[in-house]
Amino acid sequence: MSISVFFYLPSNCGRNSSLQVYDLAYEVRWFFTRLRGGQTTTQVASVDRFGVVKTETRNSSSEISIERIDTHKYLLNIFGTQDSDSGEYYCMATPWYLSASTGAWTQAGELTSSRVFLTVQFAVWDSLKLPLLYGAAASLGVGLFSLVLGLVCAQCCCRNTTHTPRSRNKLMDLEMD
Repeated sequence: MSISVFFYLPSNCGRNSSLQVYDLAYEVRWFFTRLRGGQTTTQVASVDRFGVVKTETRNSSSEISIERIDTHKYLLNIFGTQDSDSGEYYCMATPWYLSASTGAWTQAGELTSSRVFLTVQFAVWDSLKLPLLYGAAASLGVGLFSLVLGLVCAQCCCRNTTHTPRSRNKLMDLEMD
């Protein structure tokens, strides 16, 4: 299962709207707070203003990636989600502007996204219903097939063809020592 969360940054961030695409860069960090187990916030991934992505170590099955969709759009992808991924996700971005007069990069005020609550629930019965039905039907079918095959083999193969009839006498002859 894969989950994607968009974060849209405003294009001018309170600055001059005549900035070109290459005059603006963002430093983006994604944070996670568990719903259960305390209010500790941990950073899960970040991308610096040069585009280098760093992800933190997580649980054994899920992986995170950050993708830049557009100039002002970032996408957080969570692959292989599990119950421990349930919680609150949010993003903090720091815009960097290239000054036309000095040619130096200037850091602007930090932007914080709204919080996104992610709840991962697995429908155990729905995921086990068909495999259990198929398994029960297969085992019943194989069991019935083996019974029928055993009866057929017993009738055909184990039949005694040289059957000697019993004597009509009620008493049997016994030899005595």
